[in-house]
Parts: sequence; C-alpha cells; structure tokens
Amino acid sequence: MSESRVKVQIDKNEFVWEKDQGTFKYDGASSLLFWDSAMEIMLQTIEEVSGSNVSKTVLEATGFRMGKLVSEYYKDRIDVDNILEEYSNIYRNAGWGIITFSSYSFENKRAIVRSRNSWENRILSFSDRTKTGAILPSQWAGLFSGLFKENMWYQINKSQLNGDEFDEIEVFPSSITPSKNIHNITRQKEHQYIDELEEMVQLRTQELSTLVNELSSPVIPVLEDILIMPLIGKFNEERFSNVIEKALDEFSTRGAEYLLIDLTGINEFDDFTVQSINHLIESIKLLGGECIVVGISPKLGTKMVALRVEINDVNCYSSLRQGILFALKQSGYHIVKKD
Repeated sequence: MSESRVKVQIDKNEFVWEKDQGTFKYDGASSLLFWDSAMEIMLQTIEEVSGSNVSKTVLEATGFRMGKLVSEYYKDRIDVDNILEEYSNIYRNAGWGIITFSSYSFENKRAIVRSRNSWENRILSFSDRTKTGAILPSQWAGLFSGLFKENMWYQINKSQLNGDEFDEIEVFPSSITPSKNIHNITRQKEHQYIDELEEMVQLRTQELSTLVNELSSPVIPVLEDILIMPLIGKFNEERFSNVIEKALDEFSTRGAEYLLIDLTGINEFDDFTVQSINHLIESIKLLGGECIVVGISPKLGTKMVALRVEINDVNCYSSLRQGILFALKQSGYHIVKKD
C-alpha cells in the first residue's frame, strides 16, 4: 500500500503531497502543479478574450503583484544577498527556470536579472512567439519594489525567444505602475466607447433628419396641376433648402400650376421663416406657377401682424379647403354636390 503522505526535500525546499487530501505543499504553502501546455492555453485564452494590449497590461499587473507578495515574505530581512540566493533556488527547484542576478545595487535601486528556460519562456516558445512575456519581467519589478521600498519597473534587454542565450531583465526606479497602466487602458476603452457612441448618434441623427425632412414636408398632389406642401415644425437653413428643392422638383416633374403652402403645422414665425417662404414663392413663380398660402390660424395671423410679416403678392386663406377651392376655380374646375 502506498504512503498517503509523500515528502521530498531538495536543498532547503520541501515538497509535500497529501494524497488522501488531494493537496500539494511547497515549503509549507498550499501550491498547484500545472503542465506548461495548460498554462499556455490559459494565457492564449486571456489574450483572445481581452486583446493583446489589454492582456499584456493584465499580465503585468498580475506579475507585479506576485512579486510584491514574495517581497512581503522577506520584508523583515535585510540580507538581500541571501534573499536573492534563496529565491533563485526556489525558482530552480520548482522547475521555473534558472535565475541569476547579474547585478543589483540597493543604493542605486537597480538590478539586472538573467534567466534561462523560465516557465513563461517555455510556454511562449510552444506558440512560436518571438515576443518576451510580461508576467515574469513585471514580477521582478514587483519583487524589487518591495525589497528596495521604491516603485520599480522593467525593460527587456535580451530574450531567448529572439535567439539570445538568456533573458535579461533590467529593473529600475520608475513612475510607471500597473495601476496607472490599467487606468490608461480603461481611459482608452472609455474614449473608444464614447467615439463609437458619438458615431452611432451622428448616424442615427442623420437618419432621423432625413426621415423628418421626408415626412414633415411632403408634396401631395390634389389634381394634375395642384400640389399641397404642409410645413411642420421649426425650420433651419438646411431643412428649408431641402423643402424648396423638393417643391421645385415635384412642381416641375408634375407640370403643376398651383402650390398650396400649408402653415397649419407652424406655431412660431420668425424673419427666417418669412424670408424662406417668400423664397419658395419666388422660385415657383420662376417656373410659371403660383403659390397659395393656407392654414393661417387666428393666433398665427395675430403674430404675423405683430411682426409686420409680409408675404409677397400671394393669396392667403385660413383653411386648406378654401385654398383648394380657389385653386380649382382658377384651374377651371367646378365642384358640384351630388344629390
């Protein structure tokens, strides 16, 4: 019968398997064992889901915090030489790679870390990557931030993935932090989202403007030579330009003689509206036609008088019915009520 508890001692590091409990401990701490290929799948999935830029920031933040966590274990010790030697042995004995500290200076707050066959490097080599990973370099930044008691960051000087003999990571004081990187990524995403929303709003606004122009000022034929155009809402230069263009096109195409301009849907009258209506009237005249203004309510009529509105040489009627009867009469039609 096999033992339920297996312990292996490698140098000063102890590995313990509690088989009945299904647990594994490394130097007394609960740990996990993973295949390199399983870790590869996990990292690939993170990149596929979040994108290369975001995933790099996430992995850097993860590595940095892992390094800070390790430094907490050594926070009460000042023998940096022994700490780094112990950490190198931990790396080697755990199968994470061979680590050497080429140089470091507590006074200058700088360090150069060299590694061969690191677990991250092995994983990336499976995928034929040529770009060094982000977890371990940022982990060294986190570790030395704790040891040097100052914020540190990293740069990659050499990489095994690029054909170098080892990875070389230089760690130095910096204002760069994972928190700032995450904040920047978040801000970029916010700006991107806002830009997308603005583009969507602009597109929808354009669609709605087109729809409003089409629905609010239709040209309605009464007979072959009589058209009605109701004006609804408030007009600006662009909208009235479309109204005039539509009216002239329909008037010319249908060979009409009369255009009834219905003001029932207009509540406010200003100089621009008056000038635009007069412009429409003069344009129809140039095509040999005549405009009739209808739908002037008592309220609107009072406003027009108060504003001294003048609509040039045009027949005006309070109702659409009166305007249509006038146009029919002018065209030679006569309406007879059926018995």
